[in-house]
Amino acid sequence: MTEGSRPAPARRRALLIVLPAAAAFVALVALAASRSRSNPGDSSRASARAGSWDWEVTSEGDFEERAVDSRGSRWRIHAATRGTRPDTVKFLGVRRLGEIRLGEGTRISADLDWNSQSNGSGLSAGIVLAPAATSGNPLATPASLRVEFIGVPPGKKARMVVAVRESGNERYLYTEGWPDTNREGRPIGVQRLTLVFEKGGSFKVLENGGEVYASGPNALSFDRAHLYLQMSTRSNYPPREVFFDNVSVAGGR
Repeated sequence: MTEGSRPAPARRRALLIVLPAAAAFVALVALAASRSRSNPGDSSRASARAGSWDWEVTSEGDFEERAVDSRGSRWRIHAATRGTRPDTVKFLGVRRLGEIRLGEGTRISADLDWNSQSNGSGLSAGIVLAPAATSGNPLATPASLRVEFIGVPPGKKARMVVAVRESGNERYLYTEGWPDTNREGRPIGVQRLTLVFEKGGSFKVLENGGEVYASGPNALSFDRAHLYLQMSTRSNYPPREVFFDNVSVAGGR
Protein backbone atom coordinates (compact mmCIF):
# COMPACT_ATOMS: atom_id res chain seq x y z
CA MET A 1 0.00 0.00 0.00
CA THR A 2 2.93 2.29 0.56
CA GLU A 3 4.68 3.65 -2.51
CA GLY A 4 7.84 1.64 -2.94
CA SER A 5 9.16 -1.74 -3.85
CA ARG A 6 7.11 -4.87 -3.48
CA PRO A 7 8.59 -7.58 -1.25
CA ALA A 8 8.80 -11.29 -1.90
CA PRO A 9 6.11 -13.28 0.00
CA ALA A 10 6.94 -14.19 3.60
CA ARG A 11 5.11 -17.10 5.13
CA ARG A 12 4.50 -18.17 8.71
CA ARG A 13 2.24 -20.65 10.44
CA ALA A 14 -0.88 -19.18 12.07
CA LEU A 15 -2.07 -19.77 15.62
CA LEU A 16 -5.81 -20.05 16.28
CA ILE A 17 -6.95 -19.19 19.82
CA VAL A 18 -10.49 -19.93 21.02
CA LEU A 19 -11.75 -17.67 23.79
CA PRO A 20 -13.91 -18.78 26.74
CA ALA A 21 -17.69 -19.14 26.45
CA ALA A 22 -18.23 -15.81 28.20
CA ALA A 23 -16.71 -14.19 25.13
CA ALA A 24 -18.13 -16.60 22.56
CA PHE A 25 -18.97 -13.77 20.22
CA VAL A 26 -15.27 -12.96 19.97
CA ALA A 27 -13.16 -14.45 17.20
CA LEU A 28 -9.42 -14.22 17.70
CA VAL A 29 -6.73 -15.09 15.24
CA ALA A 30 -3.13 -14.30 16.10
CA LEU A 31 -0.32 -14.76 13.65
CA ALA A 32 2.76 -15.91 15.54
CA ALA A 33 4.45 -12.77 16.87
CA SER A 34 8.01 -13.35 17.90
CA ARG A 35 11.46 -11.91 17.56
CA SER A 36 12.45 -14.59 15.08
CA ARG A 37 12.48 -13.34 11.52
CA SER A 38 9.90 -14.50 8.99
CA ASN A 39 11.10 -16.97 6.41
CA PRO A 40 10.27 -15.75 2.89
CA GLY A 41 9.47 -19.36 1.99
CA ASP A 42 6.73 -19.81 4.60
CA SER A 43 3.06 -18.80 4.37
CA SER A 44 0.79 -17.04 6.84
CA ARG A 45 -2.74 -18.30 6.54
CA ALA A 46 -5.47 -18.14 9.12
CA SER A 47 -9.19 -17.57 9.04
CA ALA A 48 -11.62 -16.01 11.48
CA ARG A 49 -15.12 -14.70 11.68
CA ALA A 50 -15.60 -10.96 12.21
CA GLY A 51 -19.08 -9.55 12.14
CA SER A 52 -21.22 -11.78 9.91
CA TRP A 53 -18.46 -12.78 7.46
CA ASP A 54 -15.50 -15.12 7.31
CA TRP A 55 -12.08 -13.64 6.57
CA GLU A 56 -8.58 -14.85 5.73
CA VAL A 57 -5.39 -13.25 7.07
CA THR A 58 -3.08 -11.88 4.36
CA SER A 59 0.62 -11.18 4.77
CA GLU A 60 3.72 -10.45 2.74
CA GLY A 61 7.22 -9.53 3.87
CA ASP A 62 9.38 -10.25 6.91
CA PHE A 63 8.37 -9.02 10.36
CA GLU A 64 9.81 -8.79 13.84
CA GLU A 65 6.26 -9.19 15.17
CA ARG A 66 2.89 -9.49 13.49
CA ALA A 67 -0.62 -10.18 14.75
CA VAL A 68 -4.13 -9.96 13.38
CA ASP A 69 -7.12 -10.50 15.63
CA SER A 70 -10.82 -9.72 15.74
CA ARG A 71 -13.22 -8.89 18.54
CA GLY A 72 -16.80 -8.77 17.37
CA SER A 73 -16.67 -6.77 14.14
CA ARG A 74 -13.41 -4.99 14.98
CA TRP A 75 -10.04 -5.97 13.49
CA ARG A 76 -6.70 -5.17 15.09
CA ILE A 77 -3.65 -5.29 12.78
CA HIS A 78 -0.30 -5.13 14.58
CA ALA A 79 3.24 -5.15 13.22
CA ALA A 80 6.82 -4.46 14.27
CA THR A 81 9.67 -4.45 11.78
CA ARG A 82 12.88 -3.72 13.67
CA GLY A 83 15.81 -5.68 12.25
CA THR A 84 13.97 -6.72 9.08
CA ARG A 85 15.08 -6.36 5.49
CA PRO A 86 15.48 -2.63 4.76
CA ASP A 87 14.71 -2.96 1.05
CA THR A 88 11.14 -4.23 1.39
CA VAL A 89 7.70 -2.98 2.44
CA LYS A 90 5.70 -5.31 4.70
CA PHE A 91 1.96 -5.91 4.16
CA LEU A 92 -0.52 -7.32 6.67
CA GLY A 93 -4.31 -7.51 6.68
CA VAL A 94 -7.40 -9.58 6.03
CA ARG A 95 -9.47 -10.60 3.01
CA ARG A 96 -13.22 -11.09 3.15
CA LEU A 97 -14.10 -14.50 1.77
CA GLY A 98 -16.43 -14.24 -1.20
CA GLU A 99 -16.46 -12.04 -4.26
CA ILE A 100 -18.33 -8.71 -4.44
CA ARG A 101 -20.12 -7.56 -7.57
CA LEU A 102 -19.41 -3.87 -8.10
CA GLY A 103 -22.74 -3.03 -9.69
CA GLU A 104 -24.35 0.38 -9.86
CA GLY A 105 -25.22 1.46 -6.32
CA THR A 106 -22.86 -0.95 -4.53
CA ARG A 107 -21.47 0.66 -1.36
CA ILE A 108 -18.49 -0.64 0.61
CA SER A 109 -17.67 1.05 3.92
CA ALA A 110 -15.30 0.60 6.85
CA ASP A 111 -14.11 2.62 9.83
CA LEU A 112 -10.33 3.03 9.94
CA ASP A 113 -8.88 3.96 13.34
CA TRP A 114 -5.41 5.47 12.89
CA ASN A 115 -4.90 4.83 16.62
CA SER A 116 -3.08 8.08 17.52
CA GLN A 117 0.24 6.91 16.11
CA SER A 118 3.30 8.34 17.80
CA ASN A 119 5.15 7.91 14.51
CA GLY A 120 3.20 7.44 11.29
CA SER A 121 6.24 7.56 9.02
CA GLY A 122 6.39 4.63 6.60
CA LEU A 123 2.90 3.48 7.65
CA SER A 124 -0.27 3.17 5.57
CA ALA A 125 -3.70 1.62 6.05
CA GLY A 126 -6.89 1.40 4.05
CA ILE A 127 -9.22 -0.54 1.78
CA VAL A 128 -8.12 -2.53 -1.26
CA LEU A 129 -10.38 -4.10 -3.89
CA ALA A 130 -8.83 -6.60 -6.29
CA PRO A 131 -10.28 -9.22 -8.66
CA ALA A 132 -7.65 -11.72 -7.48
CA ALA A 133 -8.02 -13.68 -4.24
CA THR A 134 -4.61 -13.88 -2.58
CA SER A 135 -3.19 -14.62 0.86
CA GLY A 136 -0.34 -12.22 0.07
CA ASN A 137 -0.36 -8.58 -0.98
CA PRO A 138 -3.31 -7.73 -3.28
CA LEU A 139 -1.40 -4.69 -4.59
CA ALA A 140 1.04 -7.09 -6.24
CA THR A 141 -1.75 -8.54 -8.39
CA PRO A 142 -2.45 -7.19 -11.90
CA ALA A 143 -5.51 -5.07 -11.03
CA SER A 144 -6.73 -3.28 -7.91
CA LEU A 145 -8.29 -0.16 -6.41
CA ARG A 146 -6.91 1.21 -3.15
CA VAL A 147 -8.15 3.96 -0.87
CA GLU A 148 -5.77 4.48 2.01
CA PHE A 149 -4.09 6.91 4.35
CA ILE A 150 -0.31 7.29 4.24
CA GLY A 151 1.34 8.51 7.40
CA VAL A 152 3.13 11.85 7.62
CA PRO A 153 5.36 12.38 10.68
CA PRO A 154 5.12 12.98 13.55
CA GLY A 155 2.22 10.54 13.90
CA LYS A 156 -1.41 11.62 13.86
CA LYS A 157 -1.11 13.21 10.43
CA ALA A 158 -1.69 11.45 7.11
CA ARG A 159 -2.89 12.07 3.59
CA MET A 160 -5.38 10.13 1.50
CA VAL A 161 -4.41 8.32 -1.69
CA VAL A 162 -6.77 6.82 -4.26
CA ALA A 163 -5.02 4.69 -6.89
CA VAL A 164 -5.91 2.04 -9.46
CA ARG A 165 -3.74 -0.70 -10.89
CA GLU A 166 -4.34 -2.06 -14.39
CA SER A 167 -2.26 -4.73 -16.12
CA GLY A 168 0.37 -4.28 -13.43
CA ASN A 169 0.64 -0.50 -13.89
CA GLU A 170 -0.44 1.84 -11.08
CA ARG A 171 -2.15 5.18 -11.64
CA TYR A 172 -2.79 7.77 -8.92
CA LEU A 173 -6.22 9.37 -9.07
CA TYR A 174 -6.16 11.46 -5.89
CA THR A 175 -3.35 12.40 -3.49
CA GLU A 176 -4.64 15.50 -1.65
CA GLY A 177 -2.26 17.53 -3.78
CA TRP A 178 0.92 15.64 -2.89
CA PRO A 179 3.76 16.06 -3.85
CA ASP A 180 3.12 19.63 -5.03
CA THR A 181 1.01 20.73 -2.05
CA ASN A 182 -0.13 19.40 1.34
CA ARG A 183 3.15 17.67 2.03
CA GLU A 184 2.49 18.13 5.77
CA GLY A 185 -0.69 16.00 5.71
CA ARG A 186 -3.54 16.49 8.18
CA PRO A 187 -4.59 15.02 11.53
CA ILE A 188 -6.81 11.93 11.32
CA GLY A 189 -8.47 9.73 13.91
CA VAL A 190 -11.35 7.36 13.15
CA GLN A 191 -12.22 7.89 9.50
CA ARG A 192 -15.29 6.32 7.84
CA LEU A 193 -14.30 5.35 4.29
CA THR A 194 -17.04 4.59 1.74
CA LEU A 195 -16.75 3.56 -1.90
CA VAL A 196 -19.86 4.04 -4.02
CA PHE A 197 -19.90 2.39 -7.45
CA GLU A 198 -21.80 3.80 -10.40
CA LYS A 199 -22.47 2.67 -13.94
CA GLY A 200 -19.81 2.80 -16.61
CA GLY A 201 -16.93 1.81 -14.31
CA SER A 202 -17.04 5.01 -12.26
CA PHE A 203 -16.99 5.37 -8.48
CA LYS A 204 -16.92 7.89 -5.65
CA VAL A 205 -14.93 8.00 -2.42
CA LEU A 206 -16.52 9.42 0.73
CA GLU A 207 -14.76 10.26 3.99
CA ASN A 208 -16.95 10.65 7.08
CA GLY A 209 -19.96 11.04 4.78
CA GLY A 210 -18.48 13.78 2.58
CA GLU A 211 -17.43 13.21 -1.01
CA VAL A 212 -13.68 13.64 -1.53
CA TYR A 213 -13.21 12.10 -4.98
CA ALA A 214 -15.38 11.21 -7.98
CA SER A 215 -13.86 9.32 -10.89
CA GLY A 216 -14.72 9.63 -14.54
CA PRO A 217 -16.20 6.77 -16.58
CA ASN A 218 -14.22 3.57 -17.13
CA ALA A 219 -12.00 4.28 -14.13
CA LEU A 220 -12.06 0.59 -13.20
CA SER A 221 -11.14 -2.32 -15.43
CA PHE A 222 -13.05 -4.86 -13.30
CA ASP A 223 -16.61 -5.22 -12.00
CA ARG A 224 -16.07 -7.97 -9.43
CA ALA A 225 -13.55 -7.91 -6.61
CA HIS A 226 -12.41 -9.21 -3.24
CA LEU A 227 -12.31 -6.86 -0.26
CA TYR A 228 -9.08 -6.42 1.69
CA LEU A 229 -8.39 -4.37 4.83
CA GLN A 230 -4.66 -3.81 4.92
CA MET A 231 -1.81 -1.93 6.52
CA SER A 232 1.78 -1.65 5.33
CA THR A 233 4.96 -0.57 7.03
CA ARG A 234 8.58 -0.09 6.11
CA SER A 235 11.40 -1.70 8.04
CA ASN A 236 12.91 -0.79 11.41
CA TYR A 237 9.81 0.44 13.26
CA PRO A 238 8.66 -0.60 16.75
CA PRO A 239 5.21 -2.16 17.23
CA ARG A 240 2.38 -0.19 15.64
CA GLU A 241 -1.25 -1.12 15.08
CA VAL A 242 -4.40 0.13 13.40
CA PHE A 243 -8.04 -0.94 13.68
CA PHE A 244 -10.89 -1.53 11.23
CA ASP A 245 -14.52 -1.77 12.29
CA ASN A 246 -18.13 -1.60 11.06
CA VAL A 247 -17.38 -3.05 7.64
CA SER A 248 -20.46 -3.07 5.42
CA VAL A 249 -21.20 -4.13 1.86
CA ALA A 250 -24.50 -3.07 0.28
CA GLY A 251 -25.22 -4.58 -3.13
CA GLY A 252 -26.36 -2.53 -6.08
CA ARG A 253 -27.95 -3.38 -9.38
